Amino acid sequence: MSECKNIEILCATMHQYDFSKHDTMNIHDCDVVFANQADKFSYQEMKVGSNSVKMLTTATRGVGKNRNLALALASGEVLLFADDDLTYETDMPRMISAGFQRFPDADMIVFGTRYTKNGNVYKCRKPKAGKLPFFRALRYGTCALAVRRSSVLKHDLHFTELFGGGCRYSYGEDTDFIVQCFRRHLRIYSYSEVIAATSKDSSTCFSGYGEKFFFDKGALARHSLGLAAVPYMVHMARKDLESDLSFWKKIWLLWSGYRSFPDLISYVEWSSKHEENHHCQ
Repeated sequence: MSECKNIEILCATMHQYDFSKHDTMNIHDCDVVFANQADKFSYQEMKVGSNSVKMLTTATRGVGKNRNLALALASGEVLLFADDDLTYETDMPRMISAGFQRFPDADMIVFGTRYTKNGNVYKCRKPKAGKLPFFRALRYGTCALAVRRSSVLKHDLHFTELFGGGCRYSYGEDTDFIVQCFRRHLRIYSYSEVIAATSKDSSTCFSGYGEKFFFDKGALARHSLGLAAVPYMVHMARKDLESDLSFWKKIWLLWSGYRSFPDLISYVEWSSKHEENHHCQ
């Protein structure tokens, strides 16, 4: 493929009543599907120039379910996953096309993103261009990914509905999706262009690096990572995060999540049972 003839953004959002996010996200020259979770069911569509902008509103909950609904409506050649706190670079479509021109055999390409707080950039994740190793790929979120729709269909890719905001386990739908791509032997590259900035001023699902974070990461390791679960959990415990927990407390929580996952025990259920056992001793 010499260029991306049709790029489509699949944006998971909540409580939207109009198409104003199209402008605030600085979207140009792309089709868009807004999968909107609210308190009703509806469908809207409009044209912006030659591009189609759709909004499917449902009363469902869970980011994985929302992304899967967007996938079901997708028709573009190359798909970008988004949250509604992204602001795209104006020439993002050119960057995406350039990436697939550079790597014409790519099924998926990971691009760079900036992270802002209070309007200031505090981190920029800009990958080197080339083949992307497995563990390095796990550093990236869904919003850095551009994937061929044909590859999604061919390999029956979808998002888990157990992990992510609004789900039993709060984090990890993006990691699980990337792991699926590697397991199905997709050709995955990274490209050194920053396509968007994401605001971290507020989050509806992230509550800090506390006990639940590490418990849920242990459950994710059991669900998604197979033989890589143990090194992943050790890496998470050693990672320099803003947490008051000790290394061994993190390991214990990760291992507890890992052991609890086969029975789909949530952190709240596990914590309640742990407290009961503690009081009985």
